[in-house]
Amino acid sequence: MAKILIIDDEKGLCDEFSQLLREERHQVDAVQDPREGVKKAKTQGYDLIFLDVLMPKVEGREALQEIKKECETPVVIMSGYLPPGKEQDVLTAGAFACIRKPFDLKEVFGIIGKALETK
Repeated sequence: MAKILIIDDEKGLCDEFSQLLREERHQVDAVQDPREGVKKAKTQGYDLIFLDVLMPKVEGREALQEIKKECETPVVIMSGYLPPGKEQDVLTAGAFACIRKPFDLKEVFGIIGKALETK
């Protein structure tokens, strides 16, 4: 079981993804406001963070940099579209992995397993 934070401006995605992770016995928090997500990431001791790359107010790469300044928690970038070079850009900025929406659940659970092994 892992303590996981989801940061995505799409409420429906947060709700559905949270439910799937809870069914796998993970403890999950989800927020739609990236600033609130960064604050929680820095203070709540998560094992893994899923972070949308395109959000209003704060871009995902910027949120990633803020999180990585203060904690070592693995961050997985999520996106419906990653333009050429963007995936490498966020990996270089410190992301643990990138996944594309809609998710391949086998890939998601594999990433969770790998992230927990590195902690």
